[in-house]
Amino acid sequence: MTLTTHATIGAVIGHAVGIPFWAFIFGFISHFLVDMIPHGDTGLSDNFRVHKRKRKRAVAYVVVDAIIALFFVLILANTRDLESIRTFSWGIAGSVIPDLIVGLFEVTKTPALRWFIRLHFYFHDFFVHRKGDVPLYYAIMAQIVLIAYLQTKL
Repeated sequence: MTLTTHATIGAVIGHAVGIPFWAFIFGFISHFLVDMIPHGDTGLSDNFRVHKRKRKRAVAYVVVDAIIALFFVLILANTRDLESIRTFSWGIAGSVIPDLIVGLFEVTKTPALRWFIRLHFYFHDFFVHRKGDVPLYYAIMAQIVLIAYLQTKL
C-alpha cells in the first residue's frame, strides 16, 4: 500500500479509538494486515531489493508517495479540531512506521532489523506469492477511491 493509504487508515483508526496509545498500536497492526492485500508494488519492491539498476523508479515512487502523504497529514492537521489531532497523529505514526523501518534497514543494513524486515515482507507477500499481484495502475486507482471514501469517515 502507499504511505498515503496507510496514513489515511491510521487517521481513521485514531479517530475511532480516541486514545493515542491504542491509535498507535492499532495503526501499527493495521499496516501488516492491509499490506496483505495485493496492491501492485511487488515489481517495484523487487526492483529495489533485487535489481540494483532499476532502483530509481522504486525510489521515485516512494518519494512521490511520501510527499503526497505529508501533504495529506498537513491538510488533516489543519482541518480538524485540536483535540482529535493527537489521536490522528498517533494512528498515522503507527501505520507508517513499519515502512519507515524498512527504509531505515535499506539505508543502514542494520542486522538488528533483519527480523523485522522478514516479518514485514511475510505479510506483504502473503497472498501475492500464492495468488499473484494486481497491476500497479489498478491498485493505485483503488487506493485513491479508498482514501476518498475514508476521508468521509473523519
